[in-house]
Amino acid sequence: MKKTLLHISLCLLGATSFAQVPPTPLDSIPNDSLFFDTQMEEVVLIGYGTKKAGAITGSVSQIKADDIVRTPAQSPIQAIQGRAAGVNIVTNDEPGATPTIRIRGLGTLVGGRDPLYIVDGVETSNITGLNPNDIKNIDILKDASSLAIYGQKGANGVILITTKRGKRGDIKVNYSGYYGQKFIQRDVEMADSYRYAYYNNTALGSSSYFSFDQPYNTNWLEEVTDTGEVMNNTISLSGADENANYYLSASNYKEKGILRGAEYERTNVISKNEFRLFDGKLKVSPFINISSAKATPKPLSVFTNAYKQSPIMPVRYANGRWGAPLVNEQGINDMTGDRYNNVANPAAQLYYYNERRKNVLLIGSIKAELEILDYLTLTSNFGATGEWERGYTYTPTRELWLASNPTGTVEDYIAQNPENPIINTLQQRRSSNYRWNWDNYLTFNKYFGDHDVTLVAGLSRSTYNTMEFLNATRYDVPEQSNYWNLDLSTNNIEVAPGSVAQNNSSTPIVSVAYFGRAEYEYKRKYLFSASVRREGISVFQGDKKFGIFPAVSAGWLVTDEEFMRDVKFLDHLKVRGGYGEVGNGNSLALNEILFTVSNYPFGPDQVINPGLNNPGQIDRNLSWETMKEFDFGIDFATLSYRLTGTVDLYDRKNENILLPISVPPVLSPEPVFLNSGVVTNKGVEVSLKWQDYIGNDINYWIGGNFSYNQNELKEVYNEELFGAYTGGGLGNGQYTKQVLIGQPLGSFYVYDTTGFNSDGAFTYSDQRVVAGSYIPTTTYGINLGLTYKGIDFSVDAYGVGGNKLYNGKKAQRFGGENIEYDLLDSFWTPSTPNATNPKPSNDVPRASTYYVENGDYLRINNITLGYKLPLDIKGIDRIRVYATAVNPFLFTNYSGFSPELSGSGNGDPLGSAGIELDAYPTNKSYLFGLNIDF
Repeated sequence: MKKTLLHISLCLLGATSFAQVPPTPLDSIPNDSLFFDTQMEEVVLIGYGTKKAGAITGSVSQIKADDIVRTPAQSPIQAIQGRAAGVNIVTNDEPGATPTIRIRGLGTLVGGRDPLYIVDGVETSNITGLNPNDIKNIDILKDASSLAIYGQKGANGVILITTKRGKRGDIKVNYSGYYGQKFIQRDVEMADSYRYAYYNNTALGSSSYFSFDQPYNTNWLEEVTDTGEVMNNTISLSGADENANYYLSASNYKEKGILRGAEYERTNVISKNEFRLFDGKLKVSPFINISSAKATPKPLSVFTNAYKQSPIMPVRYANGRWGAPLVNEQGINDMTGDRYNNVANPAAQLYYYNERRKNVLLIGSIKAELEILDYLTLTSNFGATGEWERGYTYTPTRELWLASNPTGTVEDYIAQNPENPIINTLQQRRSSNYRWNWDNYLTFNKYFGDHDVTLVAGLSRSTYNTMEFLNATRYDVPEQSNYWNLDLSTNNIEVAPGSVAQNNSSTPIVSVAYFGRAEYEYKRKYLFSASVRREGISVFQGDKKFGIFPAVSAGWLVTDEEFMRDVKFLDHLKVRGGYGEVGNGNSLALNEILFTVSNYPFGPDQVINPGLNNPGQIDRNLSWETMKEFDFGIDFATLSYRLTGTVDLYDRKNENILLPISVPPVLSPEPVFLNSGVVTNKGVEVSLKWQDYIGNDINYWIGGNFSYNQNELKEVYNEELFGAYTGGGLGNGQYTKQVLIGQPLGSFYVYDTTGFNSDGAFTYSDQRVVAGSYIPTTTYGINLGLTYKGIDFSVDAYGVGGNKLYNGKKAQRFGGENIEYDLLDSFWTPSTPNATNPKPSNDVPRASTYYVENGDYLRINNITLGYKLPLDIKGIDRIRVYATAVNPFLFTNYSGFSPELSGSGNGDPLGSAGIELDAYPTNKSYLFGLNIDF
């Protein structure tokens, strides 16, 4: 029987539909909606089971293997940016870095913000050890009716990753590899020596402090960056027979970053098998993925220092000593003179920074499925993740001092601290992290005529946050790197133990849950699903430990109704809706009593005695942050399935979010975190795709997705006690963010620039004003492509809108730093009072709207041209060569290096997210690749 299937993927909403279209030779469209004919039905993963695509009643996006590997990336999450509606991914091109991902907005401030990853049944928070080439599907559960069965773990979405498996037939061997070079995507032109001298002379009220005739004109960005390189090789072996299937793969990924000396390498091995025993009644599926990574990171502050350091300063002087920001009496940068800024020499900073990291990540599971009856199956799955990391940092303290003091000598350095002149510092680190989950459940599935009933009931136990960290520091070890051992330290001066050794371990978090789900279909056109999970978690106390999370959803296949038979233009229409509740117990340890060491004077002689201090109280009644969501969706296909689309509307409310409340000092000197707020996310997700043929050889498609989300802190229960919860510090005494009722989380809260005073300095508003949020209100993806015989061509684009960014590197000034080239084209003078920029100044600038810029951008993520060689070689099924441009074009009005700013602290809304300061610029890459199937 001939089977025809095409997944018409809508790179957007997780919705599903039916279609009867010929298959695409090279599927390049992201799969948010799945289409299938009456002979073959695709399935998607849902909580503790699978479901036919056409029967999905929640919002689920699926992305397939071809789409994951189309954009070469070190992380599978980075590779799927723009391929699912409502999924905002902020990439980070630093070698070894991980992107941040937010599904349908941000619903918490101090709670866990990341989705739960489940890799072949293994719950994990880290998928950096996965090779994108080994992944078959990524299913993203987005709405609460889909997430509720995962309870508190699914508060921020669930990403289900299915790795590849063997297929029936001959043994298959596949090789995939590529090599490419990486470049900074966009540069920021800085002032040359002449403009630098002009600006700073004006700021100092002098015409000659800096000479206009400087011997050096250093481009610091060029001095600290280089052409990056990336290479990836993967080889896999797979096959299956009636009793077993197997998949084995090994890969190696290497990257040399654009920042000189930054490197990353990962070696990965994965094995996945399935054994069928007792005539197929019992299936046993072991899975293991192990990765070993090593990294040579470099400080990102080098980019900030390269931006700020003066061009009149050389990398090195003629005698080989490092350049320093010193100016002599003639206004020339020299080895002696006055120090005119406090910015480090970026090249020396890179040269002397020595850090190494090694990481081993193990993800594994064993799954057994026993068919008790034809309609009853028992499933037991045990999964575990173990991560071990070690590293060191070597700091040549003496050499760094000599680098910043070009006329200084070793004797001068010793004279500063003759009793203990530290030569260098060595830090050694070790850490481990474990988590495991064990899920057991029964699945009942039976047809009763037109009625299809599926019941799932089970229990789940997991333990995570089992971490330990050890850090040890010694001074004055040998300078040769092969002797960087703590025991070889020659510095044995007595110090406080806490200054040289730190060791801590975390309290494991235990989760126990009971869950059930009922699914019902009538004539395959009336769909219903309901689930409930009762879960207890050890981070809460007393009766606050347990919560109940229900969900219900329904769908209606309208086009299967008799009254729609004469409606010819509409091929498929499904209406669906759902409601669910999900808890979030992944907050920081805010209900632990912590003591700090303090010294207290007692007695008439005020003798100092050691003691402990409790800086604040805790609320023993802390409980779940609870997300409640309504979702309504429509999936449709028309014009003989050539035009397909989905629309989703959702209203999400996060209640009882944790916020700091300022209680009277007699009760607690510090603010106390309470369940005291409500955050809302309301939005719409739309996707469209057109696919058709021209003649017999050309297949083309055009697709797009659009998401709108409005984030808001809707309410604070104790508003009168809610103080200034600020963040976004710039390291110069200025902060840029504050949590405000009625505004998005992470809103910029700065002074408004209202004009200039008589001296040419900015005038400001009396109070701070809201200047937007770094969180986009809109995200969108565009994809198009075609295949012609052996040629394939595709283009993917991604964009965001409605967000603001803070140009922190420009705002972090203390005096004497460089400025951007075009700043001098329009600054205040008595004759130009309406200029764009204020009069040159070396004062620390106030946090203001002057540094807030639009963060909208559209980027071409990927352009790929491939060709399948027309070879007829025995033993070789396919040879495809391709060329890919990753991030070749960017369209934005933002003036910095990159509008993608994930920030520190994993996208902490009160951290540096949305602030360009010590940020790694986005790269553009050009690669050539090869695929061979044997």
